[in-house]
Amino acid sequence: MLNQKYYLFLLSIIFPILLVAQNTELEPVKLIKKDEQTITSTQEETPSNETTEANQTLEVSASDDIDKQLEQQNKLLDEVVQNINSEKYLEIYNNTKKYNEDINFLTNRININKKLNNTLAVKRDELKLIYIKEKLNYENTLKSIIIAKQEYKDKKYFIDLLNKNLDSLSQVNFEEYKVLYESEKKVDNRISNQFVENYIDAYNQTNTQQFVLTYLLENMSVYRPTNFIIDEFNLQYLVDKIDSVKGVSFVSKLTSYYLKFSIGEIVVVLFIIVFFRFLNKYIISLLANFISRVFVKVKDEDSESIRQYLRMSIDSPLKYALYTLSIHISVFILVKDEELINTLLPWINTVYIAILTWAIYAIINNSINIYAHTLLEKYPNVRKEMIVFLLRIVKIILIMLVLLFLLSQLGIDIKAIAASLGVGGIAVALASKDTLANFFGSLNIMTDNSFSQGDWIKTPDIEGTVVDIRMRTTRIRTFDNAMITIPNSQLANSHIMNWSKRVVGRRIKMSLGITYESKMSDIKNLKEDILDMLKNHPDIATDFNTHITRTKAFEVAKKEDLKGIKNTLLVYIDEFAGSSINILIYCFSKSPAWEEWLITKEDVLIKIAQLVEKNNCEFAYPTQAIAIKNPLEIASMQEQKISKEI
Repeated sequence: MLNQKYYLFLLSIIFPILLVAQNTELEPVKLIKKDEQTITSTQEETPSNETTEANQTLEVSASDDIDKQLEQQNKLLDEVVQNINSEKYLEIYNNTKKYNEDINFLTNRININKKLNNTLAVKRDELKLIYIKEKLNYENTLKSIIIAKQEYKDKKYFIDLLNKNLDSLSQVNFEEYKVLYESEKKVDNRISNQFVENYIDAYNQTNTQQFVLTYLLENMSVYRPTNFIIDEFNLQYLVDKIDSVKGVSFVSKLTSYYLKFSIGEIVVVLFIIVFFRFLNKYIISLLANFISRVFVKVKDEDSESIRQYLRMSIDSPLKYALYTLSIHISVFILVKDEELINTLLPWINTVYIAILTWAIYAIINNSINIYAHTLLEKYPNVRKEMIVFLLRIVKIILIMLVLLFLLSQLGIDIKAIAASLGVGGIAVALASKDTLANFFGSLNIMTDNSFSQGDWIKTPDIEGTVVDIRMRTTRIRTFDNAMITIPNSQLANSHIMNWSKRVVGRRIKMSLGITYESKMSDIKNLKEDILDMLKNHPDIATDFNTHITRTKAFEVAKKEDLKGIKNTLLVYIDEFAGSSINILIYCFSKSPAWEEWLITKEDVLIKIAQLVEKNNCEFAYPTQAIAIKNPLEIASMQEQKISKEI
């Protein structure tokens, strides 16, 4: 009894193995046998791409029997499977360029023969064209199988790939050439022989390829091992498992019929949303932190700020990319209408590109924020407004690229749009004349360096501090705290007084009035004391505390004028005014800042007052002396005048 059970157990194991190990019975492929005369026909004018190593077409002669043909078929299948597993086809199938050249050659020759009404030559070349195109598609299919194995594509991909090629082969119609073949194989001339040979080659190749591809479709395990994770364990598998649960299947059928989605699909979609929410909340921040630490390994304050900016650049785009991916997957699960999916896909793809563009722009923007300060210190001639201006241009270009990608996804011909812009360029230019003028006005402001952000400027119409220089307008904050926006074209054509274009020197000018009662010697001493005080004042610009480097090179303009340096110091007795003797005081504070200038000016005024008191002088104030004469004296003067006239 034990021996019987033992044999039954062995039989249950060995019998399936024997079944699998059996060779599949192959039926002979329908081929046209070549006669000896056909085999020795004249050479084709079209160059041949075939090599012995790459030839995958069964050829039988009239003397071959079925057994020999079956042997060739088995040998061919073994060779195909071996070459797929060894990835040999990636090396030997590299004649795409030559095939395309032959296709172009045959297409041109067919057109010429059609014009000359050479019907037989046209049919001959059409068969050769079918032969080359099928061979090219067949080789590409075998290479695609190898590449799909390398990329671990699922089983469905292989099935779709092979079925697509088999459908293409089944559409080849040899019936329209069969009658001509039957008549021309009895004729012995060059074109007839070539036609017969091309018909046999194309017919045999088509049937051989159908035979090989069908075998690869039905016996996928010989070149691609099954993988449950890749082939079966997918979202649809989870949906089917949930819908098959007892008690859920009935409800799923109802919702599938009335609402067009099942309970399993809803559960999987909710799981996807929760899963991606978990990724965004916990994993993405860790991932962004890891990436920032990989790219920036130095540990200091600057590196920490760089890592922070890098995290800010990639954190949000990654989160929104995952949200978009969850929507993308959910659409494929819930939506069954292929037309609706094809309508939504361009928008989803555009969102992906927009997120990628956002990430690129964020990295560029944050990089500029990190390194711009160092760049401006290293290269003082580089203007921060130009950096911001270029950054805005980059932003516009990236937005335009996203829009162009969306148009291409929607199937809109971008070339046609570009051509229409050429036709309507004049209308667009006229409509956007002011916009273009403002844009070029901003370029003029940038290149001329008329003013920068933060400068105090004055024009015939406005005065204030420059807040921002944009591509179309400039914003200015007035001293009464109002914001004014001026078109750049108007500003570029205005007279601009820039009070901030000075490095050293803000003018202090006054006329000091001393009374006539003061002695001239005291006034002269006062003038000298004021001059000494100003020369020794730490906040007054003089030749001693303002250094200007000089070179022997030719200078078109003085450096003082180019950089804005003024250190003129003048103190002189200037004039005899109506009620005072005036002393001219003309100097510059070292700091051009308004508040510091006011402090310096205040200190100078206090010290001048002290010097006036020290030198026994007094400040003059406007006075007027009125002399009133006696009426008798006026009458005598009039009589004298009259007598002189007589």
